[in-house]
Amino acid sequence: MYECMSKSLSEKTGAYHHGDLKAALIKSAISMVEEGGLDQLSLRGVAKHAGVSRAAPYHHFAGKREMLADVAAAGFRALTTNMLAKADGCSDPRERLDRLGFGYVDFSVARPDLFRLMQGPQFQETGVFPDLDAARSDSASPLMNTIIECMPNSSEEEVRAAAGAAWSIVHGMTLLVIDGRMEAILDVDPLESAALRITTHLNLSASD
Repeated sequence: MYECMSKSLSEKTGAYHHGDLKAALIKSAISMVEEGGLDQLSLRGVAKHAGVSRAAPYHHFAGKREMLADVAAAGFRALTTNMLAKADGCSDPRERLDRLGFGYVDFSVARPDLFRLMQGPQFQETGVFPDLDAARSDSASPLMNTIIECMPNSSEEEVRAAAGAAWSIVHGMTLLVIDGRMEAILDVDPLESAALRITTHLNLSASD
């Protein structure tokens, strides 16, 4: 029954191919989140935005929270893609670490509403949404792996401490920029500022 409905909707709207209904709904939900409609967001509203029947989202999401968890997971995957793109082709792990940080801030400042949803308190508990857990973990891997390269002779505890400090730098910078508070500290574009260079603050020298 669902396959027939999906095919019919695809033929009517031309918005997505057969089998891509869930992806189309997530895409519409992301658009609505970024348009500032999170508080009013509903499965029916997303269905309308995607041009499908009101019943369509219920084939993929048990409720609004489950849909938003998939939106957050998609956000983390997009964040990872952006970070890796910024660091692409960089063989020096220290420079790569800085570029990963720029990629984090660049993505999050450009998409603040999606970023707030991804990092919001409602999705911090692990084990509830496995796909979201995996996407979040994957987004942290480039940072952690690069720090390991920067600190080859360090203990696991030291690497984790450095990773926490690095994340604090980029995450804190992101929130300050999004909230419009960075101007009080920097008189230049923070994305162009040396203040964002993780290696400067962690003192990762070539001898580490």
